[in-house]
Amino acid sequence: MKNIRTLILGISVLCGVILSSCTESDPNDTTIPAYIEVSAFKVENTPGNSVSSYEGCFTSDINTVEITVKNDKESCLIGVFELPCRVPVLREGKYDILLKPCIKLNGISATRSSYPFYSDVTIKDVNLVPDSTIVVDTQNVHYMSYTNFLWTEYCEHFVTNPFVPDTGATIVKIIKNNDTVLSDNGCAAVYLSPDQTEFEFVRRDSCTHKNYDALILEMDYWTNVPLEVGLKGKNTSGGAEYTLYGISLYPNQGWQKIYIQLGRLWSNGFSYYPTFKVAFRVSNADGIEGKTYIDNLKLVAYK
Repeated sequence: MKNIRTLILGISVLCGVILSSCTESDPNDTTIPAYIEVSAFKVENTPGNSVSSYEGCFTSDINTVEITVKNDKESCLIGVFELPCRVPVLREGKYDILLKPCIKLNGISATRSSYPFYSDVTIKDVNLVPDSTIVVDTQNVHYMSYTNFLWTEYCEHFVTNPFVPDTGATIVKIIKNNDTVLSDNGCAAVYLSPDQTEFEFVRRDSCTHKNYDALILEMDYWTNVPLEVGLKGKNTSGGAEYTLYGISLYPNQGWQKIYIQLGRLWSNGFSYYPTFKVAFRVSNADGIEGKTYIDNLKLVAYK
């Protein structure tokens, strides 16, 4: 579980893919399925260990679920399905239902995967009856205790701007109490005039981390120009700093949540050098009034 490769299931899911992963084959010869209906997940504070008081900390895009049923005789992976879903299960009798919240890594449907930093949900001792439906209402999940928040930024309270320009004359503004803001009271904004072709900016402070298993940036964004996200750092203690970008996000029509895999870029581009900054670049090749908003940034890894 603690390897970034576990994030990739390698499953393309459109309406749902049923998988065969049962330890026993049709143990009770059921021919009429029971159904499991799952609606949604909601991220909340970790019980007994508050992660944040900001609403923006808990934005999510859990649009898929991995369903497993199990008892003392078998464990059967039913499949991965888009939410909401109603799934046939050829099992009868008492089972536990295990639900794993899944996300689109890098915003790509082909890389839907269970998210290791969110908790699973287990519904105990459910009686599966042929031609009946088990209805699972919205389930609360939380960040696991092993989650290391290397950086969080909700654009709320600060003494100095958390972002600094890297190239270009524009500045990153923090706007407050505006109709544009997604959650709480603020977000970061970059405005480009039609004659500005690009602007790069970075987090003001560096992150330091030495666990190589995973590095994910969670972010909400809204942009009408291309937005790239990457890292700025070096690969040796005596080397010069440089910036590499790992993903380019297309313009969208409103706030969107994304989970960006930065671990591979950190590995291949910076040889896991333990100190780095998160970097951003907006481009304006079409010469428009560029507007880019970002908020609720969380750089997460294993402790």
